[in-house]
Amino acid sequence: MARERHRPGREAAVSALLETVDVTKRYLDGERRHLAVDRVSITIDAGSLVALRGPSGSGKTTLLGLLGGMIAPTSGDVRVEGESIVHLRDRHRTELRRTKIGFVFQELALVPDMTLDENVLLPLVPTGGATRDERARATSLLERFGLASKAKARASKLSGGERQRGAIVRALVRDPRVLLLDEPTAHLDAANATEVVALLAALRDEGRAIVCATHDPRLADDPRVDRAIAMADGRLVTPPNG
Repeated sequence: MARERHRPGREAAVSALLETVDVTKRYLDGERRHLAVDRVSITIDAGSLVALRGPSGSGKTTLLGLLGGMIAPTSGDVRVEGESIVHLRDRHRTELRRTKIGFVFQELALVPDMTLDENVLLPLVPTGGATRDERARATSLLERFGLASKAKARASKLSGGERQRGAIVRALVRDPRVLLLDEPTAHLDAANATEVVALLAALRDEGRAIVCATHDPRLADDPRVDRAIAMADGRLVTPPNG
């Protein structure tokens, strides 16, 4: 069931950051066409923490990829800050993802043999490496997320909770307005899952739009989540504003 929660005093600051309009994604599986997302229209506002919930195969991870421009839709439109990204040139879409959207993948994708601080700065390599200000921001984020003492530890030596927080720090190093996460709590124990949700809520309160694909009820049903949208068979189970 979709659900909305409103916090007093925040309405004036709300503005749409992400939007899909009748977006559909089909994949060719051998000779069979698989409909992963079927005519989904949603709007994600600034200052909101949203959970896309559903079982494996429901389409939530595909929808997350569509929202972030990682996947091109078969039909329909995807907009970031009101701008359609569907027909952007590859380099423009890459630049948009690099500057406005942070991703945390389910596998986390931390390089095991690199230190945590090296992993955090990795997104800055394509643009010539980190500036002094960006290094200072990375250090500040590691401190904020309780990882300062782990900065020189190899990623392979970190706990599950530390790797998850490190992946979020890496996604934030460019200070994106949008944060997209795939199953951020699925492999964490209760204490670490609670901590991650608290961190996401704090990031939401800074005006970001945060969307999590999840099958974990600890996240989807958490009272700090503003909106939970259920998916099944590529469709929304209920209207997103229902």
